[in-house]
Amino acid sequence: MKNNRIGFVALLLPLMAACVVDSRWPRIKTQKWPAPMTYTRGALEEGEVQGIIFSEPGIEEVLVLRYGDPVQVRPAGRAAAYPLAFHDKKVRLSAGSWILCSPGGKVEILWNGGSSVTMSGRTAGLVGSPTRGEPTFAFVEVENAILNLQPGDQVRLLGGASLSADRGPIAVEQLFSGVLRVENQSKGEATVLFRDATFRLDPGQELHLPLLSDGGEPFGEAGEARSFGEKGLVVEVEGLAQVKAHPDGALVTGSGDHEIRGLGLQLQLGDGEQLLMRGVQMPAAPASDAETAPVEEADSIEPSSDLGSAPGAASTEDS
Repeated sequence: MKNNRIGFVALLLPLMAACVVDSRWPRIKTQKWPAPMTYTRGALEEGEVQGIIFSEPGIEEVLVLRYGDPVQVRPAGRAAAYPLAFHDKKVRLSAGSWILCSPGGKVEILWNGGSSVTMSGRTAGLVGSPTRGEPTFAFVEVENAILNLQPGDQVRLLGGASLSADRGPIAVEQLFSGVLRVENQSKGEATVLFRDATFRLDPGQELHLPLLSDGGEPFGEAGEARSFGEKGLVVEVEGLAQVKAHPDGALVTGSGDHEIRGLGLQLQLGDGEQLLMRGVQMPAAPASDAETAPVEEADSIEPSSDLGSAPGAASTEDS
């Protein structure tokens, strides 16, 4: 009997020591899979997109799908982000919202028109509102991303360069050398505006953009983008096309390399061709400007109208 007591005490001593040393005994993990989510510090760089995308909610909506943890979102108008847990992997967000992906995570952003952005690794960005003259999406941090775009979409790359394409996929990757790699994996053409240069990528071509301290935002004639109109009815003209006020709206005259975007349309005019965008408000035109030659008219209130039915009218690009 005495030997049994000694053996019992010998077994009890290590157990009591464990209780004294670690008050959390017994060690029971309440979450084994997936592992606890971590926060990526420094991802919310407000100054990177200040004045480009506003934090107020826009009319556009996206669907965010979390494929891998960790992923966080910050809805438009909110001051803090929250993680997408394993039991709640999707959420609808309005324009002006943040999406943050940390190392090991993967997330896809879907638009109603068929566009999508898939991000993985240390990548973050904001959903823009094209009706407010903002890009469709703006990257603040990027490690790996795959973009499937539609005509009229504009994506602001890391550093400020602008990317547009009629289809996807377009691969974007930040290399260790401080260079942004853009590869056109689609069967269409992609356009990148970088400072005063315009690059057109054919299928299979890739472009390496340096991440400069002064940024890569387009400027000059090649990257000049002008927005006209008010909220909900905005037309953006990029390039050498001339825009004048007209009693019924905005009159655009084609000249050189240019592009007209708005109301879901993406247009290019021949030299000297004119397009009247009805309903787009501009400063009042002088009397001499009002006396213009007859032009082909596009009713902006009914964007589905056929612009190519009349001879000489501008036609949309085939998506």
